[in-house]
Amino acid sequence: MDDASKSTAISKKKLHTYLEELFKKKSSVRENALKILVKQFQTNVHYEFVENNFVTLIHRCQNCLKRGSALEVDLALQLIGLVVLTLGAGDNAHEVYEELLVLVPELLIKSKLSHAIKVFECLSIVTSVGARDFVDTERSMEIIWQFLNQETKHPSSVAAAAISGWVLLLSGIDLWNVSPKKWKESIPFLLKQLEEDDEHVNVASIEALALIFEIGSLEKFSNQAGEYASMKDMKDGIMENVKRVCNGTKQDTSKILEDDYDKTITLTLGRTSLTLSTWSKLKQISYIRKFLGNGFKNHMMENEHLHDVFHFAPATKCSDDLELYKPEFEEVVFRVFVPEVRRENCARRIHESHNSLLSKGRTKLRKKYRSLAEETKAGHIADEELD
Repeated sequence: MDDASKSTAISKKKLHTYLEELFKKKSSVRENALKILVKQFQTNVHYEFVENNFVTLIHRCQNCLKRGSALEVDLALQLIGLVVLTLGAGDNAHEVYEELLVLVPELLIKSKLSHAIKVFECLSIVTSVGARDFVDTERSMEIIWQFLNQETKHPSSVAAAAISGWVLLLSGIDLWNVSPKKWKESIPFLLKQLEEDDEHVNVASIEALALIFEIGSLEKFSNQAGEYASMKDMKDGIMENVKRVCNGTKQDTSKILEDDYDKTITLTLGRTSLTLSTWSKLKQISYIRKFLGNGFKNHMMENEHLHDVFHFAPATKCSDDLELYKPEFEEVVFRVFVPEVRRENCARRIHESHNSLLSKGRTKLRKKYRSLAEETKAGHIADEELD
């Protein structure tokens, strides 16, 4: 049972053994199995195992959420996030998202906040992968926002986790899709959080403001837009409020809001560099790195969903030292004739059904990439910037 402490991948047979242990009645057995599965999915990309055992994994985790011990609940939430992140976007991830929305309110009430941090972490990861559009994303954001605006004062660690999750989800929405009405209280709320004497809450709030500044359309995030002659005046006014409440270390952190702040970072993964220069991508990679821990590098090299999110195509090395590069972009294209009278009814089936030609073509392309990855060996990963 010492596999849980190792980062090397274990066999599918052993993974099946631990999956079967999630059916056991003894809580300690389930807890140990969850620990090992979490460690494995965190440090390695078990795509094929997850794809073949998706339903069982999710259902057993949901059983732990409803009937398990406190430790089981935390581990099950973590495992659900890892399963969805490994699997990537699609019908299965969306199904988990829909089911999780039902469970989250109950978990927050039942646990009396003891699981809140893991709940928001799981909700944010699952939504970022499983949401089909900005409407889905905003549904999760509203759950978090309602929690943050409860009259009861939450522990600072919980508030920071909730704000951070909300920011992650906001980072995935385009300017034009941000609701003009739902987030009017955002900036006043975040400025109020800066008055709190807690580093984690302060950092999360400043990150949120930085992303809002990058998105623009500040009037969508404040009910005080009418008090300013222009958006520039409004931003200057917000910055004055930030400077007023920030001092000491908070003042240093708030420098990221300044126009001339250089936020560009370059990561070296294997023999490929990844440059990020927007707050949205910086937030996404920071959140995912924290979620994956020591497994971040392996996932960045092998996880196809992360390759899509960050437009990252890692170089790999064959045994004969010949470099083999994955194409930066490939797409599935097909042509189908649909009579005018049926065009509207068939559009959803063609583009969204998992049995459609488009879906099958994408699956074939993913299998091609996995086959390529299995025949090659990843190079050494150097990632000083994130360590």
